[in-house]
Amino acid sequence: MQHPLISIIIPNYNSEKVLQETLNSVLNQTYKNWELIFVDDCSTDKSLDIAKKNAKLDNRIKIFTFAQNGGPGIATKFGFTKSRGEWIAFIDADDIWPSNKLEKQMKFSLDNHYEFTCTDYEQVDENTKSLNRIIKANKKANYRKVIMYCPIGSSSVLIKASLLAKVDIPETRKDNDYSLWLRVLRIYPYIYGMQEVLMKYRIWTQSISYNKFNKIKYHWYVYREYENKAVIISSFLVIWWGLIKILKIK
Repeated sequence: MQHPLISIIIPNYNSEKVLQETLNSVLNQTYKNWELIFVDDCSTDKSLDIAKKNAKLDNRIKIFTFAQNGGPGIATKFGFTKSRGEWIAFIDADDIWPSNKLEKQMKFSLDNHYEFTCTDYEQVDENTKSLNRIIKANKKANYRKVIMYCPIGSSSVLIKASLLAKVDIPETRKDNDYSLWLRVLRIYPYIYGMQEVLMKYRIWTQSISYNKFNKIKYHWYVYREYENKAVIISSFLVIWWGLIKILKIK
């Protein structure tokens, strides 16, 4: 198998409690040809210090800092400008990869000539305890399918850098990843899902209600401002998303 360089982008803001676990999951990858672009978004805790300690031990970790908080969209966009890899992976500062994540997904992508892939993922709580819920990726999903239902875990995505370079990474504070996938799917026919759990997504239970309220607002913003959908279509999509949440389908 080929081993092209993968640039891993990790936006960080106040992730001190769990960051080392996330970094360990990157450092322990069986696929070794990677660089980690760590973008600190003006953290006020000790997470930047944790990242710096790791960077001293592994020169594949590159650290960049913001003087003013801009949100994950801006941090991700900046991280991409600093990347050198032929492929781009994303990992949130509180998510976790199994050690074979990059190796398996790269093989899946190269063997099938896919430029945009994701995987199944598992939800865990703030203590990394399983919530017994697996989110299944679609084997193949186009723009129309993803705008109706998006099971894509940001930290499970692997995308060719040349493809990502063709779109403008959105700078929204919420749902910037969702908007990004939609933009990519306007120019690339499908995102291909690997039917294997290769990521753990952390759920912070104390903020679930707050996040759902804000997600409604940001979903509306994505549909109206970024996708230019009519009011009636945007309303339908927001209601549909809400129903999915209530029914615990997503």
